[in-house]
Amino acid sequence: MEKRGEVTIFFSLILVCVLSLLMGLFESARTTGARLSLRMAADSATASVMSQYNKNLWDMYRLLFLEYESEQAIIQSFNEYFDFYLSQENFYAAKRESVELGAVSVMQDHGASALEEEILAYVKYRLPDIAGNLAGIANAAREAGKAGDFRALIEVCRQAGKQTRGLEKKRREIEASLEEMERLWQQAKEASDEEREGSFRRAAGKLRKEMQKFPARVAAYENELAKLSAHRSELADSRKWEEDAAYGEPDDMQASEGMEKELMAYSDVEQAAEQYRKEYQAMEQEIGECLDMLEEAFLLLEDEDDGEEENEPDWNVIGSCIDAARPPGPHREEIDEERSVALERLEKLLERDILLLVLPEDAVVSEQKVSRKGIPSSHFSTEKSTGKNPAEQLLINEYLFLSFDSYIAKHTDRTMPDTRDLSYELEYLLCGETSDRANLKKTAEKLLAVRGAMNFLYLFNTPEKKAQADSLATSVSGGNIAAQFVVSFFILALWAFGEAILDLRCLFAGGNVPFWKNEGSWRTSLEELLSLSFLDREGTGDGSRGQSGYEDYMRILFFLQNRQIRNYRMMDVIQWNVRKKQSDFSIESCLYKMQIKARVRQKHRFLLHGEYDVTVSTESSYAR
Repeated sequence: MEKRGEVTIFFSLILVCVLSLLMGLFESARTTGARLSLRMAADSATASVMSQYNKNLWDMYRLLFLEYESEQAIIQSFNEYFDFYLSQENFYAAKRESVELGAVSVMQDHGASALEEEILAYVKYRLPDIAGNLAGIANAAREAGKAGDFRALIEVCRQAGKQTRGLEKKRREIEASLEEMERLWQQAKEASDEEREGSFRRAAGKLRKEMQKFPARVAAYENELAKLSAHRSELADSRKWEEDAAYGEPDDMQASEGMEKELMAYSDVEQAAEQYRKEYQAMEQEIGECLDMLEEAFLLLEDEDDGEEENEPDWNVIGSCIDAARPPGPHREEIDEERSVALERLEKLLERDILLLVLPEDAVVSEQKVSRKGIPSSHFSTEKSTGKNPAEQLLINEYLFLSFDSYIAKHTDRTMPDTRDLSYELEYLLCGETSDRANLKKTAEKLLAVRGAMNFLYLFNTPEKKAQADSLATSVSGGNIAAQFVVSFFILALWAFGEAILDLRCLFAGGNVPFWKNEGSWRTSLEELLSLSFLDREGTGDGSRGQSGYEDYMRILFFLQNRQIRNYRMMDVIQWNVRKKQSDFSIESCLYKMQIKARVRQKHRFLLHGEYDVTVSTESSYAR
């Protein structure tokens, strides 16, 4: 039987093809598995690096950040973990070739948005504890935002009132000088008619000095008028309140309308003052001529004294000179000097150190200070970042009250130790000063502005109290109709701030103050304000529900604050406090997110080409 090999050869050829196909499939599966294994190794190595987060930062503030010395240190740490996975014996053997650190996100980037993410991740677990604090804060903050327009109005009223009263003071000095000249002229005239030389010399001498001072008094008045005109022009050019009110609600429009009325009255004051200035300039020339006649009367007396023979002065001629030297009469005005002085005293009082007015007598203010050297906020610059919605901002702000101390916490818990660089940390976050005292003072000023604005709004819309202010303005303005409206607004501003001082005394004593005042909660009368007897009242620890305490008003201020400024100051405090446990800690080295690109060399198992390069990229962050 003849043997043939066609089938064997055929199957041999097919076997080669089948084996090639199988080996190709095996290599493809191995390559895919190697890629997945490499990805797992890179992710695991990166996660291992991120697991080395700063323990002090977590223990103190529940924040997850990796503190690193340098980028090379991160790569070295990654290599140690990555090499461990690559060294395992399996079908996926590989050798590391190179590692590059890609984009790195640190705590300070993008306005410290990473810090906000970490805070939000933690604070959601505290919602049961803080939910009660969030009620009504957003609405109150919006109302406080409206009050911001009234803060601008109050400041305009105070400045306009101050300028107007300063101008009126100089005008009253001129009028008082005219009255004094008239009185002295009468004395000189009587002495001349009665030919009493000694009395005449005394009265005429004083009259001459008073006349000589008159030009300087007019110049002082003109200087005050120039200041008032410059201030009014500056206010007229800066019409920010119109822009705000254009998109506002009725309360905002009230602020705008009040500002317009104030400016119109201010303009009327300037016009009336300009008319007075012209009159006083004419009087200055007239008084100069009177002074010449008075000098001539003195010359007549001196000529008689120098004569060889003792002759009596020609009192007829001297009398004629005195008649010609009669000064112009003053404007007859009736001013309540007592109330005017009381108003000036009140104005000066409110310019004193605010802490002396609002803190309890037994309050001890911390004198701790810090340096700005090396803190994150010293390098602050506004960055574009994704803004958080109001709800998230409220949650982040609540974290502040969970993690940082404040004046009221120290005041109510006197056993709390001062182990931190600043005792009033919340006040620092709000104000950014380098000492506890400065931060507390600035916080008090901000609270005074908010309460003053809300009090002014109440007075502005209460006809009875506004009528009292109008009446007082009339009594201290001496019939100057133009100045009465400006002074009336000025009195309302002082009254609002006087009430605000009592409000702050209550807040700093741990009590509560209603956001919106009414007749029942208003405490200061106008008479008590002028007599300063309202300062005898002490702050009370009123715990009435539905009212706002110190921390509630702080929440409102934080809600209105620039979030990036808040974040940078937060990082300042965190760095100071963590350095108590770790002296070399730095916010600048706190990493939140990183990307790593690794290039490795792997071997084929079933292909002729033995080695090939693979690049794997991985990203890791503390986002939860």
